[in-house]
Amino acid sequence: MKLIRVKNYEEMSEKAAALLGETVAKKGDSVLGLATGSTPVGMYQRLADAHNAGKLNLSGVCGVNLDEYIGIGGDHELSYRYFMSKNFYSLFGFDESRAHIPNGLAADLPKECDRYDALIEKLGGIDLQVLGIGRNGHIGFNEPDEVFLKNTHIAELDEDTRAANARFFERPADVPSKALTMGIGAIMAAKEILLLVSGSEKAQALKDAMTGDIDPRLPASILQLHPNVTVIADEAALQK
Repeated sequence: MKLIRVKNYEEMSEKAAALLGETVAKKGDSVLGLATGSTPVGMYQRLADAHNAGKLNLSGVCGVNLDEYIGIGGDHELSYRYFMSKNFYSLFGFDESRAHIPNGLAADLPKECDRYDALIEKLGGIDLQVLGIGRNGHIGFNEPDEVFLKNTHIAELDEDTRAANARFFERPADVPSKALTMGIGAIMAAKEILLLVSGSEKAQALKDAMTGDIDPRLPASILQLHPNVTVIADEAALQK
């Protein structure tokens, strides 16, 4: 893993946008694996600003998101499709037919998982995958488990994950208990991975993922086996 140390969230976002921008500049039709949550928001804003200023052309890329809650439609303000539209795509008028996210309302969820894996394969795989890390070491919604799950699957959300996401919902009980998530296989098949980490609450998970044993009980530890991972982490996240 290549580690880039930065002072704070703002610098992390700037560095991340610059690195992702380099990928798009080299390949205008890049397939970008994208993440939700507060961590990548600053990066998304900077990328949209660069596009609108004519410094970067994002119109040819495809976005492939990691996950989506089960039981929430894409037009719901707490869905990840809505999040991506609000925090990225709508900022620069992106053609959202090029934005791919699992369907959490699919009638046949296992079939939807298969469809999503087939879509990623049809697109030629992911050129650059953006990841955050959960306090329990999850990537996407690949939660701690006895094994690494290769394919897109139905994930039972860990209670720590649900507690971390409760701030977005009116009541903790409203946080979905299940989600569809891209599996470890598609993530690890990405040509390049960009892991963004900010805040002291992620410090132990980051340290364990980078230096500990490779263990499905800490899903991010699998990234040690990828040949091209860049970690951008701020001072708070590197305090351990």
